[in-house]
Amino acid sequence: MSSSLSRQTPASAQQPQHATIVDPDAHQVLIENEHVRVIHARASHGWESAMHSHPPMLVVNLGSGRQKVTWADGTTQIVDLNPGAVVWQENAFDHAWELLAGEVDVILVEVKSANVGK
Repeated sequence: MSSSLSRQTPASAQQPQHATIVDPDAHQVLIENEHVRVIHARASHGWESAMHSHPPMLVVNLGSGRQKVTWADGTTQIVDLNPGAVVWQENAFDHAWELLAGEVDVILVEVKSANVGK
């Protein structure tokens, strides 16, 4: 994932629920406190995750895969997940995805202070 891939959610739009609510089998909370929520997202080939939201976060890719991402506005994009890639997602965003190849194995670190004033 690249920071240029995320898209801001319009303030007037109905925001989908968080990934851990919409797709709890693929998004497991490892730790949560007043500063961060750390999620381990894992899925295998063919998995589809319904439209959900993410706040600003740090993404650490552990596995290798290819996703078809569908953004809230209906546009789609192919995203390659490369092991060792670390990306800061500056803005909250909504998306759905389908795993076309490989696996999703990522650590998501949501920094709660990044949501202040947004």
